[in-house]
Amino acid sequence: MIEAERHELILRVLRQGRYASVSDITELLHCSEATVRRDLTKLKAAGKLERVRGGAELATDDEPQPVAELPFQYRKGILLEKKRAIARRAVSMCSDGETVIIDGGSTTFQMAEFLRETRLKIITNSFAVAEVLVKYSRNTLILNGGIVYPDSQLVLDPFQEEGFRNYSANKVFMGVYGIDELGATNTDSILIKTERAMIERCKELIILADSSKFNRRGNLFLCGFEKIHTIITDRGISQQQQEMVKAKRVELIIV
Repeated sequence: MIEAERHELILRVLRQGRYASVSDITELLHCSEATVRRDLTKLKAAGKLERVRGGAELATDDEPQPVAELPFQYRKGILLEKKRAIARRAVSMCSDGETVIIDGGSTTFQMAEFLRETRLKIITNSFAVAEVLVKYSRNTLILNGGIVYPDSQLVLDPFQEEGFRNYSANKVFMGVYGIDELGATNTDSILIKTERAMIERCKELIILADSSKFNRRGNLFLCGFEKIHTIITDRGISQQQQEMVKAKRVELIIV
């Protein structure tokens, strides 16, 4: 990856959450800490960010803003062990013979590895999930038609929302951009239409969200807590955030 690409990805991360640690950026860019530190020094000299202990934050005159998420190829490697633990727990909630929906995302993608020995009917909009399951599992797979979006590895039809309304599922597993006191949010206007249709066709909405997703808000409202059955997250979630979720009468699973 050339320097200009690294700089753009670093700034996109900071615009989403203001702060990022050197280790987080190293994991994202798949390069050395020395390279990341040089990049941060150059971006600071250009007035794009401020260096803080252990990482960097957005320059004080630039407000964080909801932006389109990073391309899937980068997101899937961030916080990988946390995402794998969350995904493993999600798969343990499935019973052979069930029909489930798996939404595209970097955490839900990790479910594919643990679904190799199950016998489910799986409906998905994720080209990445479908590719793994076709090769390595004996689940029945339904992939909705539409346009392939390479950055997100999704198959979506922007012209109609009827695809998922033809199905009924026991559970839908979904990732989100953020969770706060109002509910779940995302950032993609085409995807969110599909996700709302998914929610309407299932008995239980199960959200897979690592702890960095809490108190973060995207610019598009997905659903309130009344639609959410379960949230699976990691041990990084704060006590205050745990109490907020439980007060909404949502099952919280911490792995």
